[in-house]
Amino acid sequence: MNKIWLIIKREYLTRVRKRSFIVTTLLAPLSIIVLLAIQFLIIGAGQGKKVILVKDNSGYFVEDSGYFQSVKLKDSNSLYFKGSNESLENLKTSYKENNYNGVLYIPDLSLQNPSGIEYYSDELLGITTRTMVERSIAEVLKNAKIEEAGLDKQFIKNLRTSVSIKERTPDQEGRESSSILASAFGGAMGFIMYLTIMIYGTLVMRGVMEEKTNRIVEVMLSSVKPFQLMVGKIVGIGMVGLTQFIIWIITIGLLYVGIGFFMASSMDPASMDQMMGQAAEQVDMEEMQMRVTEVLNKISSLPLGFMAFAFIFYFLGGYLFYSALFAAIGSAVGDDSSESQALVFPVTVPIIISFIILTVILENPNSPLAFWSSIIPFSAPIIMPARIAYGLSPFSIDFILSVIFMILGFIGTTWLAAKIYRTGILMMGKKISLKEIGKWVIRG
Repeated sequence: MNKIWLIIKREYLTRVRKRSFIVTTLLAPLSIIVLLAIQFLIIGAGQGKKVILVKDNSGYFVEDSGYFQSVKLKDSNSLYFKGSNESLENLKTSYKENNYNGVLYIPDLSLQNPSGIEYYSDELLGITTRTMVERSIAEVLKNAKIEEAGLDKQFIKNLRTSVSIKERTPDQEGRESSSILASAFGGAMGFIMYLTIMIYGTLVMRGVMEEKTNRIVEVMLSSVKPFQLMVGKIVGIGMVGLTQFIIWIITIGLLYVGIGFFMASSMDPASMDQMMGQAAEQVDMEEMQMRVTEVLNKISSLPLGFMAFAFIFYFLGGYLFYSALFAAIGSAVGDDSSESQALVFPVTVPIIISFIILTVILENPNSPLAFWSSIIPFSAPIIMPARIAYGLSPFSIDFILSVIFMILGFIGTTWLAAKIYRTGILMMGKKISLKEIGKWVIRG
């Protein structure tokens, strides 16, 4: 046990002290923030500011007060409307000279059949802008229909009815739940499992391949057994990945809070009030507050403690299960990447299939497919955390069997990988096939 601990310590300290580890760990969260910032800047620069002249012959969209023309079409941060009483022919030839983007012509139309609306410009509107213009026109025409029918706008608004079904358990407590939140949390946990198993499992395989290629392993095997070396490497690299994962979460959280404070302190009060005013116009704040409270209540109804325990268990179980197989592959191949890809394919296929199954069982988490895929060790690390988010009991036969088979699966893959590792780690200069690996397992 002492030798395994020394190998774990060596693997961990050697890797976390590398400059590449430090750079990757620190730059990854910053890169995410920078990419998001660049995305927002590109979106903002791409939208630009468009000002459209409106020539209205219908009387529904522009009101002439004598001093200026009031346009009923709703402006946005990137799209503005301005009315004009000039002739359409003059506007079509002079709009560019006055720095407008185009002319929206609305003929004397019928509310029941609003046809003939045209837009004149040398530049196309773009999908988003066109949709905004069409929605704004439709809103004005709807209000005109309401006024023509003599109906009260507030009465029409009150006719809009939203229905929300509360999902509760049938026991005496009647605990509230939400399939939407369960699906979101379950899908997120499954996706994280999928990524971590693929990333850190591959990292174990490459670590074994590097030591075999550099012949460092021959020196190490003079003082430790192959099994001890393999277990130490798996656990050590797993601790490196876990450390990196924790640092990323903490760093992203701190960056998010820091950027929020920076934006709040650097933005002047007038701009802040303007933004809040625009937000208040676009969103019913009271309704939004009620929805946020409802979501928070539903989140608190989820089995968060059990979900956290299951996530940690299946994170470690899935990593150890697949890392043993990846380590066996790394020991069986040399520095030929094409050779490693051929052998790693049978291991990655169950992970990919598990993720595909996850997208199916989120709709029906209690189906036979969900039951069997959450018990089989190849798919349990991805499927079972998602089912737990749907309220699966820790005392259910599904969870108990899944835990038992997960532990047995790790022991089995470790035993299998140890047989392959013992022979393959010292074999150099020979191309290994799956048939050859099978012989190693049978011979022991």
